[in-house]
Amino acid sequence: MINRYSSRRQRIGTGFLNEKLRNALAYDRIAGYFSSSLLEVAGEAIESVRGTARIVCNSEIDIRDTVTARSAEMAMRQEWCSKTDSIICPAVQPRFSRLYDLLRSGKMEVRVLPSEAFGLVHGKAGIITLAGGRKTSFLGSINETKMAWKLNYELLWEDDSEEAVAWVQEEFDALWNHPSAIPLAKFIVEDAGRLARRKIIPVNLWKDKPDGAPVAVESPVYRSEFGLWAHQKYFIKKAFDDHIAGIGARYVLADMVGLGKTVQLAMAAQLMALHGDKPVLIIVPKTLLMQWQDEMYNLLDMPSAYWDGSQWVDEQGIKHPSNANKPLKKCHPLGLDKKPFASFY
Repeated sequence: MINRYSSRRQRIGTGFLNEKLRNALAYDRIAGYFSSSLLEVAGEAIESVRGTARIVCNSEIDIRDTVTARSAEMAMRQEWCSKTDSIICPAVQPRFSRLYDLLRSGKMEVRVLPSEAFGLVHGKAGIITLAGGRKTSFLGSINETKMAWKLNYELLWEDDSEEAVAWVQEEFDALWNHPSAIPLAKFIVEDAGRLARRKIIPVNLWKDKPDGAPVAVESPVYRSEFGLWAHQKYFIKKAFDDHIAGIGARYVLADMVGLGKTVQLAMAAQLMALHGDKPVLIIVPKTLLMQWQDEMYNLLDMPSAYWDGSQWVDEQGIKHPSNANKPLKKCHPLGLDKKPFASFY
């Protein structure tokens, strides 16, 4: 029997998906892109599914990265971090908590398929094995997000005939068992749990017991660029500890080319600025001004402004005409807890 659903006529999320999934025996889903918003609507119902929910998702990772487990892990980590870092806040922590519990318990299994395999997976479909053992299938443009199930205008067709169920199951199995389909990276599972437990510490409380680690692990270089090397961690910790102790961090960093001196110095400066109440002055050759500013912003999320000879230019390219220190103090739109870092030649 065919049933047709329109979000103009009813709430598809509650009227179809959650109702069908409640106490279901299994759920197979072609869901589009994997993201933390997966299961925003169906989360509670999936927890009641007695068997396993299997979800195959699209990904922008290079198909060549699926050849080895390490390359796949790193590629998925980078894509995950680039999409989750912009939405991390206490309001979404329950979503991460639910996602972590489902993935860690094995209640939900996810495989990722590079877009290069079939192009973008625009076709969304699912097979639900209902509580009594009967199966039903559905097709529609709806992915597993709040936007799709609650806010967007969507159409969905349900068909519980054996022919339809078998057809959708065959399509799901072809994607799930594709040679390039890879299990979701363990890093993503554990990071979802970390984000669910994450607490924001105000700078004034952090100063009472300054520790560079919490600041470092939240930086883009740590999240999407796979962290710091041991020698970088050593220098940053040494310089910051000596700064706090009042010894003074008077060091010459003479590492070879390509060993990350910019990140070492910039992160040490960032920690010192957060601990104090003054901006940091970085003196670099004129030809490296843009490179330093770009790396501080992209790798450390650090605001800055450089002096071009007559005015300050911030990381957004906005120019601030010189007038004592007043314009410079406005060069940090990312928040009062992020002090401006002035760089000039």
